[in-house]
Amino acid sequence: RVSAPAAWPFPQRLAHIHLGLTEVILKYRPESVAIEDVLTLKNPRSALRLAQARGVAVLAAALLDLPVFEYAPGQIKSAVAGHGRAEKSQVAYMVRQILGSAAEFAPDASDALAAAICHASQKTRLAASGPAAPGKSGKSPKWSEMTPADLAALGYKVAER
Repeated sequence: RVSAPAAWPFPQRLAHIHLGLTEVILKYRPESVAIEDVLTLKNPRSALRLAQARGVAVLAAALLDLPVFEYAPGQIKSAVAGHGRAEKSQVAYMVRQILGSAAEFAPDASDALAAAICHASQKTRLAASGPAAPGKSGKSPKWSEMTPADLAALGYKVAER
């Protein structure tokens, strides 16, 4: 989980999230990123902050040449729970069932896993129907060759592990 202390100024929190996600991508080397479309929130300030954080996540993936797949909340819920109006608790329950886990996931983790499950189901459907996944050019993406040292050379502050 990548998060930043709420007491930090917002720009520093965004930078921390970007760097944390970049490190996660470099460590696990995913083929793509699945992300939920922006939700409609009652509080405009919260909606704007969420959209900015989401933008940072998309930027981290895009800078490392990963294709980003965006899914509507209802599409994710439908893929996991069978209908687009499922409650958060229903989605969390189905994520545990699909993954065969008795452990409770944090709400953010459950949401992220639900997006991944939705994407995996879409990839399976697309593979069965034939067309290639968007963003695949046949050449090795730049991110697959980047190391934390490469990022440091670009000016990123990368924590040593």
